[in-house]
Amino acid sequence: MCATAVDPFPATNGGFISGLKERLWTSLEQPDGYIRALGRFGPILSKSWLWNDPRLLHRLGTIERIGFWKGDEWRTNKEVELARKEFLSSFRRLAGPRLQKITGWDDRRRLNKVLARSEARLGVVDPYCRPYRARLELTDACNLRCQMCPQSMWDWERNYAEEWVLKRAESLYPWLLELDLTSFGETILSPLFRRALEGAPSHAQTLLISNGLLIDDEVADLLVGSGLSELHISIDSATRETYKIMRGVDSFDKLLENCNRLIQCKERLGSSTPYLVFNYTITRKSIDDLIPLIRLAATIGFQRVHANFLIVWDSSLRSDAVYWMRERTGEILDEGDRVAREMGIEFWHPPKPLKEHEGMQNDVRFCAEAWEFMQLRAKGDISVCCMSADEIKTTEAMTWEEVWDSPAYQDFRRRVNLPDDEAPPLCRNCYYGRDIQTGDPRYHFQDESLAEHVTDVPKDANLITS
Repeated sequence: MCATAVDPFPATNGGFISGLKERLWTSLEQPDGYIRALGRFGPILSKSWLWNDPRLLHRLGTIERIGFWKGDEWRTNKEVELARKEFLSSFRRLAGPRLQKITGWDDRRRLNKVLARSEARLGVVDPYCRPYRARLELTDACNLRCQMCPQSMWDWERNYAEEWVLKRAESLYPWLLELDLTSFGETILSPLFRRALEGAPSHAQTLLISNGLLIDDEVADLLVGSGLSELHISIDSATRETYKIMRGVDSFDKLLENCNRLIQCKERLGSSTPYLVFNYTITRKSIDDLIPLIRLAATIGFQRVHANFLIVWDSSLRSDAVYWMRERTGEILDEGDRVAREMGIEFWHPPKPLKEHEGMQNDVRFCAEAWEFMQLRAKGDISVCCMSADEIKTTEAMTWEEVWDSPAYQDFRRRVNLPDDEAPPLCRNCYYGRDIQTGDPRYHFQDESLAEHVTDVPKDANLITS
């Protein structure tokens, strides 16, 4: 009785029950049906005496699927969101107090992820959840000054993480499902790089983005032998000439040599990891190299090209944004999709920038970073999101838990999804939380003179096709 009531869609091989299960899921396709389902099953979640921990964990998949059903699509439907919040609140009351009591870390991590998503949706300021994603920055120093990177625009004293920063991160590892070892600088420069890579949690997906120029034989063996899940090499070009323009150094041939070194090392060690990816920033200057790069990646043995549009942090770069050439950009992305299929390689890119995107955004801002993510900076501070919208000063003696539960973190959670006049400054134009589409100028330009970008067309008028 309890199992059937708690899990509305139990797995079964029976024809009648399978058909009933299918009809039940179909009923959720309309907001009214979804609200009725939540009204029926939500109250059960508050009856903690019905379940013991294993039964709760067994139903996490169903709870998560129902709780976030069409979560983005129906976010502005007030009746749906009210019913959803009641459902998630019932789950939180049941799951939250149990989180720290579960002995098995695999189960604890599973529960924590669903709890974090729930508490983010509820806007809980003082959550039970712990971060399940993190970035460990080992240094904000870099060996390059690429024209599109803040490294070449802003001046600050570069930092290298000390032992206590790494130890703080290691105490967070048991909670993590994802760990990003990418730095605001070049991670391989850090004296702690080897220790951090070798000590990364095996239960988490791990990622590193590097410019690749420091990958010698020893580093290649470390990257391949460590169990790193994904390695992204930032390249932004398919030719020596474009590479020099984008990255400021004549090192394209050296980079390709290092990439081949990685591939050969994987073959020698018989390793399927790390998954090798080329990172590519699409700008006016680099866009013609995109299709050749897809072909190059497939030819040498890389497995994906990951492309993003230039984000303009400094007005000197605004004529390089693909916003001014949206139609042409869309055509090249379509061609990239075709070539990638032909070459048998993955190609990820943002949606095509369309003119009709202008002015489109969600009426309600929603960013979940402050409930799911923590960034440990090389200088010892902790950032609340991947964009460092707020940084919390810490001392060596402070644990990450103290920071996570601190009034400063709580205050950010309270403000992050408020209207523009109350939200943190960097959050007001962040396209993640606003769901601003790629054809809108706010997706591309992050400097203060945003209005000028829409009306003040750059001199490269012959490149503007929409």
